[in-house]
Amino acid sequence: MEQVNPWNQVVSLLSHLAGAAQSPDENAWHAGCEARPEGLAGRAREPHQRMPLPDCRSKITSIERQDDTSALVSWCDPTMCHYVDQVWIQVSARHGGYCALTGQRIERGTAIFKPRARGQHRPANSHEMILAAALTQMA
Repeated sequence: MEQVNPWNQVVSLLSHLAGAAQSPDENAWHAGCEARPEGLAGRAREPHQRMPLPDCRSKITSIERQDDTSALVSWCDPTMCHYVDQVWIQVSARHGGYCALTGQRIERGTAIFKPRARGQHRPANSHEMILAAALTQMA
């Protein structure tokens, strides 16, 4: 079992906040992984407000397509949440971001899948997105 080293997480986050340069491998590794600081929910984010998480490789553990517009996603993020068979629905992106599956850039208006939210309760990963094209390629 791989253990998370808290000190490495702190150093990684502080380095990013200080503007330390990252190698192309580190950028690819962190692509699509971001933490939303409190108070930014619902507001557009600037590039300097993105904060990569130290270990994002094991977020999506399985995907099962239900139909053309929904999928069941098992999501595991040790720093945020764990969902088994979470319902994700297809919508148009309301803001830009990164695909949690591929790390590709997502522009506003692109077809995506996101966690379904009902009422006031929003899942912890409600800001995450998966490109609809990436799920179509998997089918």
